[in-house]
Amino acid sequence: MPLPAPDCPRDASHQRCITVQSYRRSDGLWDFEGHLSDVWPDPVPKPGGQLAAGEAMHAMSLRLTVDRSATIVAAQAVTDAGPYGQACGAITPDYRQLVGVQVARGYRDAIRKLFGRTAGCTHMNELAAVMGSAVLQAMWAELTQNPDVKPFNIDGCHALKSSGPQVAEFFPRWFRRDGTID
Repeated sequence: MPLPAPDCPRDASHQRCITVQSYRRSDGLWDFEGHLSDVWPDPVPKPGGQLAAGEAMHAMSLRLTVDRSATIVAAQAVTDAGPYGQACGAITPDYRQLVGVQVARGYRDAIRKLFGRTAGCTHMNELAAVMGSAVLQAMWAELTQNPDVKPFNIDGCHALKSSGPQVAEFFPRWFRRDGTID
C-alpha cells in the first residue's frame, strides 16, 4: 500500500540511497556489499565550496564477508565522496575491526562501541547497521535450519513476540504463553 498523497505541493530536496546486495560464495561464505549516497537536485554549500547538483556529498561502500553463523570474517570499507575529502575516508581501514562480530542481537551495539563518536564515521556506521538486517534476511534459511536453536527473530519485533499467535503457529516450541524470553 503506497503512502497517501501529500497534503500540499512539494519539491524534491535531498535523496539518501542505501542499497545492499547479497552474494552466496562458492566457498560457503557470504558477501554483503552496501552503498550509501547523499545527493541533492540543486547545488548546495559544502565545506570549502559548492557541491554541484546531482553530485554525491557522501558515497560510501562496505563489504562484509560472513560465515554460516553470520560472524564477520572480513570487512572492507571505501569512501568515494565525503564533505571533508580524504579526512572522511581516513577512517575506513578501522572498519576491519568488525571481524569477529556476529550479526545477531547486539550487532548495532557493537557498531556503536567500536565506532561511536570520533572512532568512526556516522554514515559508515549507519550503512553497517542497515547491512545487519540484510545479512539476516539473506541468510534466513541457513540460520533457521536447526530446530534446537531458537530463531533469531523471535522477540525481535512485535509480530514475533514469544507470547504472540505467530510464534504459537509457526514456532510452537518457542511459544511462551506468559511472554518470558529465553
